[in-house]
Amino acid sequence: MKNRSLASVACCAALLIVSVPLVARAAGKTLPLADAEPQYASKLCWDASDVLAVNQFYPHCPPPPSSPPATPALFPTSQALEAAYHKWDNSGSSSSLNWYLTTICEPQIGNCNDWGVSLLHGLTYKWGTDFPDPAGLDWATMTHEIEAGHPVLFMWDYPPNGTGPNSPVGLHEMVVIGYSDETGIQQLEIWDPWPVPEQPPSQVPACGPASGVQFTQNHSQKIDFSTYRNPVNDMGVAAVHAQDQWGLAMVVPEPPVLSVDGSTAPVPPAPLFHKRPQPSSATPRQLSFARALNMALPESRQLKLQVSAGAPRSLGVPFPIVGLGFVQLLSAGADPTALLAGTTSAILFPVESKGEVVDAFLMLFMEGRWQRGGYANVEITRRLVNVRAGYAARKHLPLGSFYMVSVPGEVAFFAAYGKGKTAILIPASTDRTIGARAGEPVLAEKQLRTLIRVIRGDLRRYPDRGRDLARPGG
Repeated sequence: MKNRSLASVACCAALLIVSVPLVARAAGKTLPLADAEPQYASKLCWDASDVLAVNQFYPHCPPPPSSPPATPALFPTSQALEAAYHKWDNSGSSSSLNWYLTTICEPQIGNCNDWGVSLLHGLTYKWGTDFPDPAGLDWATMTHEIEAGHPVLFMWDYPPNGTGPNSPVGLHEMVVIGYSDETGIQQLEIWDPWPVPEQPPSQVPACGPASGVQFTQNHSQKIDFSTYRNPVNDMGVAAVHAQDQWGLAMVVPEPPVLSVDGSTAPVPPAPLFHKRPQPSSATPRQLSFARALNMALPESRQLKLQVSAGAPRSLGVPFPIVGLGFVQLLSAGADPTALLAGTTSAILFPVESKGEVVDAFLMLFMEGRWQRGGYANVEITRRLVNVRAGYAARKHLPLGSFYMVSVPGEVAFFAAYGKGKTAILIPASTDRTIGARAGEPVLAEKQLRTLIRVIRGDLRRYPDRGRDLARPGG
């Protein structure tokens, strides 16, 4: 009996050993990236996302021919080449694509800094509109794409920007490059092209990344799968899921199709970008900075910051956020600084380790209480912390007296000090299109007026870009 009992126990134990991993096994995969780059100008998130995706399938240079063809290219691409395609397609000019590439975009990528949508030359793909769920891919589909080695491009929209359904203006595009459920929480690893490198490239070649560009691993970070599907808030402004590009595959070269007159038939145009209808965004309740911090700090201190096998982490000094959409800015009237009234519904918390920002999160005032939610870009947070520290040291100001002004639709983020007409904005990044130089303070009135002028120009460049918003005084 004793031997039979031990054998029975051993048998049961063996079954448990075999069966537990089948039930509890965690899954995860991160794609090795052939060419991951930050965006080289403020409006080129679509461009950097496009390059990452295409060069996963076409990773090897030498570069394309000196005169790139007008048809989709079956070779590695670059931000200069994709921006040249975009500018050439939208110009209506008789100039060649090669002229746009070598004369305009390659020598100075800022010349081609414009909103767009990834066309993924050399790939076939599906739009998000091909998928029945407006919130994006489900978990099973997403993990299948990553396991197959295919990145997934996705966009977030900002209802407070009020742009039309065919307008890419003010959207933000990122790329899913991995997944994990090792902690019991479904998470995605994303590549976020924000922000532009602190030292942007002087020249961008037609193939592969620009040389000498320094960027941090903060462009790659994990988000909850639920945030991908419903971002709620992005750096202080209400955000919703807009559209995906997925099911990526290499184009299979085919013999050219000849028309009846013997000429090569035109290549079918890319499918029309069309955002799904998005709900209107109600303005959340605003609290004074002091009250918001008093309520949110105790809640933030309850959150788990530490990671396994990592150095100790701690909360940095938070930034109350003044998040501004296009509608707010274009409706501000004669005094846009009235928007800087010292109230907020969102707070950015840096997470620091060994004196460096290693993570960040938002606390949002929802349903009458402060709770973690939304998305915080780690690299932008790092820069905000640094420019705040520099200005505070020069002016002998406490770090806790600063806040953040966030205009994600124009990729504009500032550490801010003071209210109303006395407010000062310190840009986190250099962006010549809005007259911003990283770390150099500017009067808020001047900076906000420049932003308003640039937004009006952006909205006018496409016929579907918020006609009512773009009217003078609108």
